[in-house]
Parts: sequence; C-alpha cells; structure tokens
Amino acid sequence: MAKRVTWRIPIRLNVKVRSEGRECTATVTNLSEYGMFISTDDSGLCEHSQCDIAIPVKEGTLHVPGKLVRRIKVDGGCEGIGIEIIDPPKKYLDYVENLLYVL
Repeated sequence: MAKRVTWRIPIRLNVKVRSEGRECTATVTNLSEYGMFISTDDSGLCEHSQCDIAIPVKEGTLHVPGKLVRRIKVDGGCEGIGIEIIDPPKKYLDYVENLLYVL
C-alpha cells in the first residue's frame, strides 16, 4: 500500500454517498485533500466503483467525486470505506484548508 502524501484530519461529518444508483447516509471519520474514510453500514457499495460524496456546507451541498478503494469489514458487515478523491474541486480543497485552521 502506498504511503499517504497528506495528513488526515479527524472529523465527524454526516454525508450522503451515491454510487451505482445507490445512496446511503454515512459518517466521514477523517479526510484529506485526496482521500477520506467513511464509516457506513451499507455493504452494497462496490469496491473500485465511482461515487459522489455530498457534504453539507453553509452554501448548500458540496459534491466531491471519488472512487471506493478499500473496505474494512468486521464480522461479515461493513465498518467503513476508503475513498480516493478524484480531481478534487477547488471548493473541496478550500473546505479542507479551512478545517486545518480550526484545529
């Protein structure tokens, strides 16, 4: 596994994940400019699938494109998913940068 190029920011952030016609509510537990880990009970999300993460922000909803790159399973269920951010939008990069200022 390749090493991360940026630090992860610990956070508890409720989001919606859409992938292959499915949508689930989940919680981001850490994020960076190029990835995030999302805690979810939805085991129907497919590894290597493209997804859209909808993050609630003051201005409405920030949509971030990603790819599910790993799953962490516990006792046959899904505990969480690792997401690689694909071509992060400037608004998302600004969002992450602002989070660093409040830490």
